[in-house]
Amino acid sequence: MLRIAYTEPTLKGIVIFKQQISSGKRSLCRLIRLSAIVLVLFPGLMPSLRAQETNERKPVYRVAPKYPEDLKRHDIGGVVRLSIEITPRGNVRTVSPIGGNPILVEAAIEAVKQWKYGPTEASQTLEVKIDFIQPSRSIH
Repeated sequence: MLRIAYTEPTLKGIVIFKQQISSGKRSLCRLIRLSAIVLVLFPGLMPSLRAQETNERKPVYRVAPKYPEDLKRHDIGGVVRLSIEITPRGNVRTVSPIGGNPILVEAAIEAVKQWKYGPTEASQTLEVKIDFIQPSRSIH
C-alpha cells in the first residue's frame, strides 16, 4: 500500500520557495540581457539563422551540369558542394569548391556559373550541393 503524507506548508517553506523562484527569474533576465548584448555587438555569432535566410533564395534559371563521359562510363558519381556568391541582380559572381571529386567539381562550376537568381537588395553567399548520380544499370 502506498502512503502519501501531506503536511501543511509552513511560512518558512513558502518564503524559501519564493526566493528560489525570484532568484531564477533574475538569472533568466540576466541571461537574456547578456545574450541580446552579445548578438548586437557580434551579429556573426548567429550563422545558422543567417544560413536559413540565405537558403530561401532559389534559382529562377538553372543549367544542369554535364556528367563527364569517363566517369559516367565507369559508374563514378558523387556529390559536389560549392559556395557561390550571388549579386543583387541575381547573377553568380564567384564559385568556390567546398568538396567533391575534382572532375565533377569542374562540371558543376561550369553549370552553376550560368544560373540566375531573383533580384534582392544585397549580395548573398549560398552553399549549393549537386548530386552526380547515375541510374543503376540493370543486369540481365
